[in-house]
Amino acid sequence: MRMIIKETLILLLVVAIMSLASCGYYSTSGRTAGDIKKIAVPYFKNDTAEPDIEIDTTQRIIDALIKDNTLKVVSEDEADAILEGSIIEYKNIPFTFSENNQSIQAEQYRLVIGLNVSLFSKKKNDYIWENKKITAHGDYYLESTTDQTYEKALENVYNDIVESILSSTVQEW
Repeated sequence: MRMIIKETLILLLVVAIMSLASCGYYSTSGRTAGDIKKIAVPYFKNDTAEPDIEIDTTQRIIDALIKDNTLKVVSEDEADAILEGSIIEYKNIPFTFSENNQSIQAEQYRLVIGLNVSLFSKKKNDYIWENKKITAHGDYYLESTTDQTYEKALENVYNDIVESILSSTVQEW
């Protein structure tokens, strides 16, 4: 009887040690190579008819990288990597409609912004990733008492774009 208890205790100890060992390594290092510490973000190219969208989009990305604080945003001369991109799509599309006095009018709109983004490593003289297509949308009402305004939709679009770029650039999931 004593031998069975001893064997059971040894078995439980071995299982506990193996369980702890399997959880022993966890890394929060980014997906960018360990030698990438500084990033440059030149103004994106605007391939749409929407004026100045590249300025706001680029600034939002820079602000998010600074807030994230994983990579230091610097000039191209000092950078280990360069985030390059272009805005390839800007659409304001009627999304839902209502019928008023025998006419159909748009009630809700969908704002869509699309980008093409690449991350270039200066040290390796090659792309870490390239031609990543990112598209985000936000819905809003033209005339409404709700908080679903164009500005709120634009904010949601920028948040989604920035999240996607941060995930591709600094996070490993």
